[in-house]
Amino acid sequence: MKKIHIILLFLSLNCLINLTSYSQEDYFHCGSQQAHQKMMDANPQLKQEFIKRKAELALKDQQDYAKNYNNNSEKKLLPIYTIPVVFHIIHQAGSENISDNQIFDAMRILNEAFRKQNSSASNTVSAFQSIAADSEIEFRLAQNDPNGICTNGIDRIYSSETNIGDDDSKLNPWPSDYLNIWVVKLMESGAAGYAYLPGTAFPDVDGIIILSQYVGSIGTGSVMRSTALTHEVGHYLNLLHTWGYTNDPGVDCLGTDDVSDTPPTKGWTSCNLSGATCSSPLDNIQNYMEYAYCSTMYTEGQKTRMRNALTSSAGQRSSLWTTANLIATGISLPAVLCKSDFKSNNINNTVCQGNSLTFNDIAWNGVPTAWNWTFQGGTPATSTDSVPVIQYLTGGIFNVGLTVSNGSGSATVSKTGFVTVNSSTASHNASFFSEDFEGSSIPNANWNVRNQEPGANTWVQTTAAAASGSKSVRILNNSNADGNIDELICSSINLTAITNNLNFTFKVAHAQKTSAHTDKLQVLISTNCGLSWTLRYTKAGAALSTAGVQNSSFTPNASQWIEHSVSLAGYSFNTNFYIMFRFTSNGGNNIYIDDINLGGANGIDEGHADLFNFNVYPNPANNKSVISFNMDGKHKVDLKLYDLTGREILTLLNENLAAGDYQFSISEKTELLSGIYFVKLNIDQKQLTKKIIIKND
Repeated sequence: MKKIHIILLFLSLNCLINLTSYSQEDYFHCGSQQAHQKMMDANPQLKQEFIKRKAELALKDQQDYAKNYNNNSEKKLLPIYTIPVVFHIIHQAGSENISDNQIFDAMRILNEAFRKQNSSASNTVSAFQSIAADSEIEFRLAQNDPNGICTNGIDRIYSSETNIGDDDSKLNPWPSDYLNIWVVKLMESGAAGYAYLPGTAFPDVDGIIILSQYVGSIGTGSVMRSTALTHEVGHYLNLLHTWGYTNDPGVDCLGTDDVSDTPPTKGWTSCNLSGATCSSPLDNIQNYMEYAYCSTMYTEGQKTRMRNALTSSAGQRSSLWTTANLIATGISLPAVLCKSDFKSNNINNTVCQGNSLTFNDIAWNGVPTAWNWTFQGGTPATSTDSVPVIQYLTGGIFNVGLTVSNGSGSATVSKTGFVTVNSSTASHNASFFSEDFEGSSIPNANWNVRNQEPGANTWVQTTAAAASGSKSVRILNNSNADGNIDELICSSINLTAITNNLNFTFKVAHAQKTSAHTDKLQVLISTNCGLSWTLRYTKAGAALSTAGVQNSSFTPNASQWIEHSVSLAGYSFNTNFYIMFRFTSNGGNNIYIDDINLGGANGIDEGHADLFNFNVYPNPANNKSVISFNMDGKHKVDLKLYDLTGREILTLLNENLAAGDYQFSISEKTELLSGIYFVKLNIDQKQLTKKIIIKND
């Protein structure tokens, strides 16, 4: 339509998409006029420049349309404009953290739409087939970031801003040399996406923000919603809605989109392919800038308008496709292989002893033609296959390395501790399991540590604080980034050997940095060698804190430990059981864990302990601890000593005793090395356990 309403130019073209199920009322709904108006009101000079530029571009659009297409009888072959793209995935590790493959799918859909290669193009009604345009505009994920560092064009940022979805949620914006696309979980405005027209926003918020459900056709996306991003890119390249500058369709025929070959329309929210609203023979309902869910095309006039936007300095769109920028952003062809990476077919990179993992390279940018793998602990230990299948016959934690190469060069990566091979039989088969972390530093034979953010602080043994003894494990989380995930995994336990109750207990000390910080601790269990995990316990924020709010780096005192309990009764017949502590940082404060017990010390019936005056002293001791108890009658008594792994060291007593006071010196029976031990007293099936710490000079 050729009408020009300059006064409306500054109205927002930020496109919002209805979030409910698909029905006649569901459509792309642009409702951010208020945000755009606020931008214009706060920046009068920006508004005046925009109004002036609009008139100039409208005239150029008309002239170039006539020159390039000769009334559509001749369509000239124009240079292809290529635009570098970066996706910023703002997430909190939920479904909004969409996969690389979903992003690749969105890029495919975008490129097919702009090059008229979409399969739905053949469904365009005959009245518009002749003006359906190949826009000769393409998009590629950036291969160099603003610092010239290799990238795959996907920037993942852990932040609660994913639940807000406004201009302040546009974190880590790259310069206007890139098309910035932010993906979020929710928008408080009720929107699903919006974009600014060229020159109507400052560089740090220019670009597109959109919900994850409207990106691509796989994962959280869907085929019906998958053209939403195409719609938003249309706005980014200066296209209006087909009915004009308002946000709502279906009102009147007074609007204009300043495009010569789109028929006048009130706009549509449903796919009525025979609809006509403004005296034209037929409305272009299948236009990407409509609200109906049946988009198939841009017109030649829209193509002219978008390409003119790309030759205008407005919003720095003219810098996107220059040769210098294509080289700087790394998307000039041929693609250069710039980074080696890989993954396994198990999300935890875990396998049960004797089984196999399948590996795939996920190299960045260039396509590898040769692969050289190394697999510590694997069979075979090396491979040149593109998708090797490796068997692991022994338990342990192993490294994997890969070098990929092609005609453009090579790239190498080595990942330490990438593969975890868990034993098919339990490591602990005693009648109880207990851990005080007084032994060797972790990781060790009993504990594996997985840090999902290499270089960040993770679970380590510490002498800074302890619930008992002198050591515990902690994460110095006060300096960790929001979103870091650290896992502490125990070696497997045979639960059928546990003779006491299956209450899993542990002590925690934690403080919030501020009341807004929601660091989270979870306990998960696995019954299949750690291939998958089931959540059994979670606490976060104030519910996890044992010491209130402390802004400084937290170290607990003796009163700031709390014991937590997780019932494992439903798993009593499992012979190869794994337990994991998972801590997810919200950028808060430190966390400590100590005194882990299953069927052991923390399973004591304290009433029985008091009844028999069961005690071990001194404690800690230098191999001279004394065990004492008394009885008011004759009882069957069994007294044994165990080491930290639950292995029986010796039997101190196994006989019937009369009423009286009893004392036994451990040093009379054996010479103990420094470490943690447990004394287990059974009196007529009443089971009591005490921990002792031996410190030999």
